[in-house]
Amino acid sequence: MRGSEVQDGHDEATARRELRLTALCHEDAARTVRFLTGAVMACGGWVLVRRFFPDDSAEMEFEFPRATCVEMYSVLIAAGLELIRESHVLMADLCQCTKDLIESKGLETAGVDLRVLPGKPGESREQRLGISD
Repeated sequence: MRGSEVQDGHDEATARRELRLTALCHEDAARTVRFLTGAVMACGGWVLVRRFFPDDSAEMEFEFPRATCVEMYSVLIAAGLELIRESHVLMADLCQCTKDLIESKGLETAGVDLRVLPGKPGESREQRLGISD
């Protein structure tokens, strides 16, 4: 699978939705993933794997009850990650679907494979947005 894709679990006993998300991080990716570890756990999720690479990228696999998908989406953004468009669409779809089917899908598990890529070196958020002092 590429960048941002979804895979639905077919085993009814372990119904699970897999999301492959990609985000840019303009801060230290390793520090951001460490922050996300605590934030995911604070929202009721659990971290399965964290990987850090020499090119300043990182990966994190985690799961959470679908009923907390809005909180998880918020945590990704609050951590300073800039999700690529496809990843935003996947998270928005998951949140909307879960909201519509909360009684039947709220306790199912969502799994995320998050790739965190380094942003442009030295470029601040203000520079990207064209905001000057």
